[in-house]
Amino acid sequence: MNDYFDDWLPAGERIPRRLEMTLSSETCPQGETVRMTINGFPAGDPLTDGGWIDHDESDDPEGGEEVAGARWHDALHLAHAVCLGWSPVLRELVGLRRRSAPWLYEFEDGAQAVLAEEAVARAVFRHARAAGRRPGAPVDADLLARVREHTSRFEVSARSDAEWTHAIRTGLASLHAVQTHNGGVLLGDLTTRSLVFRPPAASPEGIPVGSGSGRKVVGAVSG
Repeated sequence: MNDYFDDWLPAGERIPRRLEMTLSSETCPQGETVRMTINGFPAGDPLTDGGWIDHDESDDPEGGEEVAGARWHDALHLAHAVCLGWSPVLRELVGLRRRSAPWLYEFEDGAQAVLAEEAVARAVFRHARAAGRRPGAPVDADLLARVREHTSRFEVSARSDAEWTHAIRTGLASLHAVQTHNGGVLLGDLTTRSLVFRPPAASPEGIPVGSGSGRKVVGAVSG
């Protein structure tokens, strides 16, 4: 990866080169929820599976069913940040919109970019469901084409198909890990474009996820 799209900006507007995302499951009146912290700070609202609804085109658009497991999908956004240096959703969650560059702030980090990334996450999630939720399922040309369509107007369009494939596989492996263990810690290193999973209440040594270099990151990552 040649750049992170923010090398030249103040530190408070750059995605940290090391990221620690903690996802924890709770039961509340709305059902099962997931709370998230990033580098030790609470980020976003608790998510339920009801955040994503599947609609049958013949049904009332207000109908549909919850997407089981969608409450864990922030793992996909973390993979985008770590593997691509791009995630308007993560920037919004942790206050990293690039205010010193008005065009980036309004367009690349704004509502349109957030919607585009959420559309990518949904496409990847549905791809995994169609493949039987196998984290190592091949990333086919149709999925890459959908990703390209959603992101064609944004800076991340500079990333190659190989980089997107790595990000998708890493994101799905991370999603599978936190869902299987009902939570955990994801440790991201932007310099190696790698993610490591640490199960809840586990030792500091983590489990590499995704299709990267195979490097193992040991210990918690701080901001």
